[in-house]
Amino acid sequence: MRGFKSYDKQELFNMINNISIERHGDQIVTKYGTRVLKTATVSNRYEIFDIAKYLKDKIEVIEKNFEIQKYSLTIKGGIQYLQLISDKVEIGGVDFYKSFYILNSSDKSRRLSFNVGLKSSSANFYTVGAHNASLVKKHLKGVTQAAEEASVGFDGESFNEQVENIKSLVGHQISFSKMREVILGDLDDTTKVNHRKFDAFKNTIRYARSGGFNLNSDQMNLMYKYSENLDSVPTNLDFYMDAFWAFQMYMRLFNKQDSHIVKNETARIMNMTKWAVRNAVLEQLGI
Repeated sequence: MRGFKSYDKQELFNMINNISIERHGDQIVTKYGTRVLKTATVSNRYEIFDIAKYLKDKIEVIEKNFEIQKYSLTIKGGIQYLQLISDKVEIGGVDFYKSFYILNSSDKSRRLSFNVGLKSSSANFYTVGAHNASLVKKHLKGVTQAAEEASVGFDGESFNEQVENIKSLVGHQISFSKMREVILGDLDDTTKVNHRKFDAFKNTIRYARSGGFNLNSDQMNLMYKYSENLDSVPTNLDFYMDAFWAFQMYMRLFNKQDSHIVKNETARIMNMTKWAVRNAVLEQLGI
C-alpha cells in the first residue's frame, strides 16, 4: 500500500514518543522531539489530549485481537494521524483490510476522531461501519474521558456487521433512479452538497468500463445534466447497474476525506441495500 510501512511496533512507538503537546497560558505548543511544529492560541475550555499515550494504549488493545500488518503515521504542524492495517477479508473478489484511524489536532484545525473500517488499496477506497467503535469530538473539557469510552470493547467481531452488509451487495443490481434517491437523501430537502455528490457519481458512470450497463446516447446525455436541474429520472432512460460496483465507485469519491466523513457516507450508500435486486430476479424479468 502506498504511503504505508511494514509494522514495526518499536519503530512506531519511538516516533510516537517524540510527540509532545504543552500548554503555556493560552498557548498550545506542539513539538516533535525538541522541534516546535505548531503554536496555537486556545480558550480556557480547551483540554489538552495526550495523543501519544492514547495511540500507544490503543495499539496495545488492537494487537490483542488483530494482526497489525502496516501503519502510516502523519505528523504535520498540529496534526497527528495514525492509520493501522490488519487482517484481510475478501468480498466479491476485492481484498479489504480491517483498518483503524486515529486523528488528533493540537491546533484546533481538526476534531479528535477514532474510527475503524475496511480499506481496499486495490480499489482505492475505504469504508467505516455505522455501528463500529467511533468518536468525533472537539478538544474541549471531557474529550479525554469521551475518547476512552468510545474505543472500549471493540474486538474480533467489530467488523462482522460491516462485512456482511457489503457482502449483501454482491450479485445484486440497483437502478440508476434508486441510486439517485440514496445519494440525494430526502428529495424534498436535498442540499447542494448532495447534488454535487450525485454529479460526481454520474461522472464515474460516464467514464466507467464496468458496472454491468451499456448506455445509449440519450442515457449518456442524462449523465451530463446537472443534478439540480434533474427533477427525476425518466422511466425510459432508467437502467440497472451492479450494486457492488456502484458502492465502490461512490466510496472512491471520499478516499481522501477524514474517517468520520467516510463513516457518514458509508451509512448513506448502504441504504442501497433496500433497493438492490438479485441478478436472477432481473434475468427472469428480462432486464
